[in-house]
Amino acid sequence: MKKVSDFCLRHEAALAAALLLLGLLLRTLGLGRFPPGLNQDEASIGYDAWSLLVSGMDRNGDRWPVLFTSWGSGQNVLYAYLSFPFLKLLGLSAASLRLCAGFWGSVCLLAFWRLARRVSRGFGLAALTGLTLNPWHLTVSRWALESNLLPVFLLLGVWALAAAAEKPKWLLLAAALFALSLYAYGTAFLLLPVFLLLCSIRLLRKKTVRFPLWLASLGVFVLIALPLALCQLRNALGLPEMKLLWMTLPRLTETRQAATVSFSPEHLRELLRLLWTQSDGLIWNSCGRFGLFYGLPGLLFVLAGLAESLYRCFRSELRNEERWMLYLLLSGMLAALFININVNRVNFLFLPLVWLQARGLYLCVRLFPRVGAVCFAVLVCAAVFLIRFYVTDYADALGPAFYDGLTQAIAYAETLEPETLWVTGDVNMPYIYVLFTEKTPAETFQNTVRYWNPDGAFRWVLSFDRYRFYGEPPAGLCILPVDEAETGRILQQFGGYAVVENP
Repeated sequence: MKKVSDFCLRHEAALAAALLLLGLLLRTLGLGRFPPGLNQDEASIGYDAWSLLVSGMDRNGDRWPVLFTSWGSGQNVLYAYLSFPFLKLLGLSAASLRLCAGFWGSVCLLAFWRLARRVSRGFGLAALTGLTLNPWHLTVSRWALESNLLPVFLLLGVWALAAAAEKPKWLLLAAALFALSLYAYGTAFLLLPVFLLLCSIRLLRKKTVRFPLWLASLGVFVLIALPLALCQLRNALGLPEMKLLWMTLPRLTETRQAATVSFSPEHLRELLRLLWTQSDGLIWNSCGRFGLFYGLPGLLFVLAGLAESLYRCFRSELRNEERWMLYLLLSGMLAALFININVNRVNFLFLPLVWLQARGLYLCVRLFPRVGAVCFAVLVCAAVFLIRFYVTDYADALGPAFYDGLTQAIAYAETLEPETLWVTGDVNMPYIYVLFTEKTPAETFQNTVRYWNPDGAFRWVLSFDRYRFYGEPPAGLCILPVDEAETGRILQQFGGYAVVENP
């Protein structure tokens, strides 16, 4: 076993490069097909990003917003702005939109390895292996849900914070990264106050950084966070839309906090249940029987890593990097008390948990080398089965949830040049799929849209331009689920949807 360990350390750079390349390939290959179809939030962020890129405004007419109005109750903007290079180079499609997630998921692997390597080279390889093959991280890196960027920017901030021990000015970068994470997902507003307070106390007590530099870093954080904080405050007070320099602070129809944020000790029990079952019941948030980190065996390694880390913490043996990850876990648990729990709302917890899982596995290798080697072999085998499951059974199950075939049906229907096109209401926000597929100019949408509930948190579009939604399918060209298409003549079928000529 010592020979294996020595071999890994001697060839650390090559092994890390191979793992990073494997991670990149797993997170970027076949993004247009796996997952199949397109989630409505993906279509929304993709269309608004494309519209900003070509016209400088989103579908609601907001110019360079700090928060999208989106459906009415808001959507975070960081993913959209970071997707610009991919959309500019490749155009708007499911694959180009998701490439942003794959890229930042791969950056996350690099940062995770570099952070863990500061603890030890061996642990760095264990952590990189664990995250590269982790089911949760693999799935979130392959679809364009904007909240999936939050763990990445929190990790990058922790990495810069750790680097500040040798180069104190890196604290300025850490502050900027933490502030940017607020634009990834709103739950960061619940997490960061406690986390940054704990980190600041530690840094100032240990004199890792001087107070003037800490104060300057606080200024950087406030400066970057201010536009979004003002936007949230303005909406909480019900004030009209505002401009801040070139940025729009839009007025939402309703804030989502009322639906997703409320203090309750019951939330902690829901969180523990989520971690035990590794599923929230939403198929796109966990990878079937593989869960978030390989079910109960993975959870046991998390608990082993947590016990070892707490033991070393009480003995004052933890390095700063390990302490920051524990602070992140503790802050996340406290923030979860205010959140109606599902996987994406508490995604800030999972990188610290994967870190602890890697600690547990690394501890096993050190204490019981043969058992540890078997565990690594089992992990690799499980990852092979995970990948096979992801591109077969999981893809088949995700297809209906992501409306596989709908965008192709819309594109085909447009080639027939219909006077009007009716799209089934058995789709969550069907209008966004038309905007995404046809790349309708934002001005056209704004000038012709009719809402059923214009002041609702999730506004239903009845029609815009020549497109109609909801109600009974009229005579003429329609897009229907295949199992409802018997009423007319099927012209073409794509996945679960058919283009139908209704009599």
